[in-house]
Amino acid sequence: MRNSSVDRHSSPTSSKSNAGGRRRIMIWLLSLAAFGSWAIFTFFSQGMIMADRSEQLIQKEKQKQAATQTEQQLQTEVNRLQDPEYIGEIARSKYGLYKPEETPIIGDQK
Repeated sequence: MRNSSVDRHSSPTSSKSNAGGRRRIMIWLLSLAAFGSWAIFTFFSQGMIMADRSEQLIQKEKQKQAATQTEQQLQTEVNRLQDPEYIGEIARSKYGLYKPEETPIIGDQK
């Protein structure tokens, strides 16, 4: 009999402790689900942001490459303008200027 009376008293107490344990487990699972949802949302939103930024980066790199090419062309032109022969060539072709000892040869224009 003694065993049966102990079983009766331990049964209500164990169900109350199980309820507290279940509550803690549910709170833990809900917090885990909330964190997981936040992590998934953040992952996808950052993925979209990174895709946009990579497109912008590609466009900026193309602009930089075009600017670098233009800079190189202008630097080549500046270097050529340092040469007196090139300056004389431009003066003859664009402006029709000649040195005093030169005789211009003009071809037939049709």
